[in-house]
Amino acid sequence: MGKYRNQIAWVRGFESGGRWLDGVAADHSRSIQTEEQYARCLKVFCDWIGKNPDELITEREGQSKSEDRKIQRKAEENLKTFCLHIERTKGITSDIYHSAMRSFYRYNYFPLMVRTPKTSFNTIRPVTIEDLRIIDMASDERRRFFIRFLKDSGMSREDAIEVTYGDIRAQFERGERFIHIYAKRRKENVNYETFIGPNATDVLKVYLRIRRNMGEIITDKTHLIATKRGKKMSPTTLTIDLMRLGKKVGVELSPHRLRKFFETYLSIAKVHPITLKYWMGHKLSGDIEAKYIIPPSPEQKNLYIEGYPKIDITGAATMEERMRKIEEIRKQIPEEVRKTMEKHGIQIRERAGRPKPADNDNADCPDGKNCPAFKEIGEDELLSNLQAGWKVTHNLQNGNVIIQRG
Repeated sequence: MGKYRNQIAWVRGFESGGRWLDGVAADHSRSIQTEEQYARCLKVFCDWIGKNPDELITEREGQSKSEDRKIQRKAEENLKTFCLHIERTKGITSDIYHSAMRSFYRYNYFPLMVRTPKTSFNTIRPVTIEDLRIIDMASDERRRFFIRFLKDSGMSREDAIEVTYGDIRAQFERGERFIHIYAKRRKENVNYETFIGPNATDVLKVYLRIRRNMGEIITDKTHLIATKRGKKMSPTTLTIDLMRLGKKVGVELSPHRLRKFFETYLSIAKVHPITLKYWMGHKLSGDIEAKYIIPPSPEQKNLYIEGYPKIDITGAATMEERMRKIEEIRKQIPEEVRKTMEKHGIQIRERAGRPKPADNDNADCPDGKNCPAFKEIGEDELLSNLQAGWKVTHNLQNGNVIIQRG
């Protein structure tokens, strides 16, 4: 990251370089990523040709005044030779270098008479559900949240690092598991909406608790995707972090592959293509699509919930199955406890990814069947039940507590 910043500083040290990067920043919504990439490309070109940015423009100005066509097109010939050099020596496509140099000359009022070469694009494969489950198991809570947030929202790395706790606080603190997010696609300068589901919101509770326990004060300005010290993460650092994690478990992982996962699997869920484009922050073809095809936010949320099983990595196939499981748990609760829970408004929720209880967890059930998931106990029984793996879910006014099997 520091290396790229040094290259930006070097480019800005020249009048032509500063003029160029200012123009690029204005046209690309001040994307630091574009500025870094372009500065790197110009530095590589200058090192190759042996001239600095100002010398390139001075040379181009002199060439443009020549009556010799070969001299007039010398800069174009140099760029062509340079791109061949990049492809042969580095084994990579020269597209970004070609675009950067065309941009450099154009912003300095001496555009090159060349077209962007036609290229073939490799299809970016999304990670699979199975791959994500493996990575999820190998992750700590911090990276687990990063991955689940990116695959749930479909946001680019540049947009995701801008999301703060204040953007979701009201919904999150109300206990909502599907959360609506207003966002801005900085690359294309468009506003859009997206969502995160239970996979992300469930692990966010643990992740924020860890950050608070480490002494961090969570405020509305706190970035959700952050370094271990709680600072805002850069797009490059996020990418490197996920790539290293993926490499450990043999899975090719990056923010862009998670974004592709979101697009691919919600397409399978038959989300309307225009709505899906909107959720990903892509530019729509016109105001008609934005005004008449994109439904109101509540309807968008319903569409997202309907499609969510396709991107759910916890194994729950459908919302109907979840409700059926909750109903099965409800039937196991003793009638007196159930009435007490209903009286106090205690809801039963399935826990995402919750492991099945071990055999010794049913020690209080002789036949191992029909074991109560909830029960009401007094204070004198609390310690022994906590040691046995039960968890307190609600304190009653009579001094007793409702506990749930862990």
